[in-house]
Amino acid sequence: MVWLGGPRRSDSFGRGRRGIYLHDPPPGYHPPRPDIPLKDRQRQARQEWVLMRAATVVLILVAVAFLVIMFLIIATNS
Repeated sequence: MVWLGGPRRSDSFGRGRRGIYLHDPPPGYHPPRPDIPLKDRQRQARQEWVLMRAATVVLILVAVAFLVIMFLIIATNS
């Protein structure tokens, strides 16, 4: 049995949910390695969180810069 994910707690109505289980694993599936210490998993999760926040800030700045450039082009051509 392979657990793929899903809620682990019951919802607000008190009904429990099981998540997604497959009888046979899909081709190429590798179960998570349990031998990675908790400290290392937390460090990796923290690094991924920081990377995603930095990428989000950069993406927002690029979008704002693009809009400013577009407004300047429109304003100078009018």
